[in-house]
Amino acid sequence: MKTLILETSSEKGCLVLAEKSRPIAVQPLSGGPELSKRLAWEIDALLKRHAFKPELVAVGTGPGSYTGIRVGTAIAKALSYGWQIPLIGFCSLKAFSPPTDGPFAVLSDAKMGGLYVLFGERKKGEFSFEEPRLLAPSDPLLQRFSCFASPHPDAVRKRGSYPGNWFETAPDPALLALSVDCQFRTQGFIPLELTYLSSP
Repeated sequence: MKTLILETSSEKGCLVLAEKSRPIAVQPLSGGPELSKRLAWEIDALLKRHAFKPELVAVGTGPGSYTGIRVGTAIAKALSYGWQIPLIGFCSLKAFSPPTDGPFAVLSDAKMGGLYVLFGERKKGEFSFEEPRLLAPSDPLLQRFSCFASPHPDAVRKRGSYPGNWFETAPDPALLALSVDCQFRTQGFIPLELTYLSSP
């Protein structure tokens, strides 16, 4: 399965071309206003450079910025419709998992008094994840963990005391390729449900 993956939930975005569970090419993306101007061009250029014809489109559905998620999902939907291929969404927090083995929590500031949290575990390169949830910064569940990751750790650490190892992470292309391939094989098509960090 040849897959085009779009992760645009933050300014640390990327495009990934993957075959089955292996990334073939990666293109970092800049966030902000430039994303809406350049995303379609970046996709077209990446596909042409690698003579790549996707059979599946996957897009990060958040939590993340309103503009980033809207731009990414709008283009993903258009490409899926135009190419007549399946489209799936994935939790963007998975892309920001830490590079170490063991249990971890990926956190993102929900900008409404809480934190979006994805609990997971990595064992010898294999990942397992719980469903993402919205928690209060003081939730005792967070105290069970000693490994934390976030695309914006400084913003999260201002919200509470979380002792342990912290990683400032960017999207991991290998993890995205593996996760999307596994999700599509086990769950198939699931309608997109978007999660924004703030209202438009």
